[in-house]
Amino acid sequence: MATTLVYVTYVVASVVVVLFGAAACFLTFVRHKRHGPDTPEFFLTARNSVGTFRIAWSFYAAAMGSWTLFSPASYAYTAGWFGLLFYALASGLPILIQGFLGPVVQRRKPDLLSFTDYVNHRYGRVLQIWVALLMLLNMGIAMTAEYTAVGDLFELVVGTERVPIVVIIGVVSMIYTAYGGLYISIITDQWQAALGLTVAAILIIWTAVTFRGPLPRPLPDNLAINEAGLSSIAVMPISLFSASVFSEAIWQRCWASASDAKLRIGAVWGAAQVTVLVFIFGFGGFLAVWSGLWQPSGPDDPGNTILFALLNSKGQQIWITAIVAVLAATMSESAIDSLQNAIVDNISGSFLKGLPLIWIRVLVVILSVPVIIVSLQGYGIINLFLLANLVTTTSTLPVLLGLLEGEVIQRIITPLSALFGCWFSFASLIVWAYCMAGTWGLSFNDSMHKVFFEAYDWRSFLLALGCSLVGLAIMAAFENLVLRPLLKGVFPSYFEPRQAPATLPHQKFSGDSDRSPTGTSAYPGGAQPSAPKMAI
Repeated sequence: MATTLVYVTYVVASVVVVLFGAAACFLTFVRHKRHGPDTPEFFLTARNSVGTFRIAWSFYAAAMGSWTLFSPASYAYTAGWFGLLFYALASGLPILIQGFLGPVVQRRKPDLLSFTDYVNHRYGRVLQIWVALLMLLNMGIAMTAEYTAVGDLFELVVGTERVPIVVIIGVVSMIYTAYGGLYISIITDQWQAALGLTVAAILIIWTAVTFRGPLPRPLPDNLAINEAGLSSIAVMPISLFSASVFSEAIWQRCWASASDAKLRIGAVWGAAQVTVLVFIFGFGGFLAVWSGLWQPSGPDDPGNTILFALLNSKGQQIWITAIVAVLAATMSESAIDSLQNAIVDNISGSFLKGLPLIWIRVLVVILSVPVIIVSLQGYGIINLFLLANLVTTTSTLPVLLGLLEGEVIQRIITPLSALFGCWFSFASLIVWAYCMAGTWGLSFNDSMHKVFFEAYDWRSFLLALGCSLVGLAIMAAFENLVLRPLLKGVFPSYFEPRQAPATLPHQKFSGDSDRSPTGTSAYPGGAQPSAPKMAI
């Protein structure tokens, strides 16, 4: 790309990012003038304050950062069209499921600040800490992947340094997130999501007008139905749903929704948008590989720039790449502010409950810095997600099965059996890596690296999922056959049901009614806020 265009791209992207941050701070200032300062609870949850339209946009924006310009195309390169299809479907599915699970979780623990509050209520402190640590790992990796994606875009595609744009996005999102909290993040999601759709529209129109590449038949093995693509039937739904369960960014949208009905409708629309957009971005990369516009530079090339091969003109990147880069920077900003809010919510709810708002804001700043530093290493984005997805899969079922009710369920799914199921599953992956080291001809360390950082292997994900249930069942049997008869008289409180009643008499949790525990809005001052008209 010409030097002048590189300079213009960087300046325009930086200005747009800063303008979004300034607008977010201005809207927060206006809102505080009208309704008073936020309480710590509202800062973290924006409880019951957001309608259908904004929730739908926010689900979309929280899930769709600039990583979507890289990861789907990279996955399509090895898993083919079949794998891409399941990647797209599985990307939207978690939003849909959590949109329906969110009200169930809130009924169990109406005053929660984070998902780990529910885990503590249902399972106790030890499992809460385990889940909180998994969520921090998962969201930290997601934020690292987001910074890495936008850094790769400017370094590998635009042809300039990654550090300045990463720092600008990180600092700006850090400032307005620390000032406005979750509510302003949801408001800005509308604008940033609209720009994400603009990227997709540009890609579609540009490809339709300019793409005339030869499409050899039959499809190359890596693009046709292959083992990697077939494994996506299990890998993608399991991995992406597990990662979503352990992301507070998605759960926060459930707490913020004004009603169950609005949440469900917003989740359906958000899931549909995510599914379609992930497929579009992935299919662009699929076409680039199929037509030969992109070739790997070596066996270790992660394929982070596949999609942008479609934006080439006779091998030279042109102004259309600059436009996409600017819009992608705003997509990244949207995803990052959601993750910053979510990480702070997780830590506040799990370890620092009751922290004054000023210290919560300081926490936003402190936690953002190390993630920015790690992201500058330029790790493969798809590999980062594999680590998070596989580790969270070990604990998804033991945690979610606690939502089931009934006396028998209470005796089977206990704090001890659930925790053992999580750890048993994690240990099974280590054993799997050890057993496969000889088959793969690798050392144990290299085998561990392949399992957790390289191979989206359906066997690993099914093993993790299945062993979590096996471990839970083993400990449940031991607990009921051995521990309960021996220790119930010594520790009677442990063996009592931990699940709270679904709803207290004065609480409303249905239809379009207000969902706050008191029957009024959780917003400071009691009135549900309306954003200034600048919001879409």
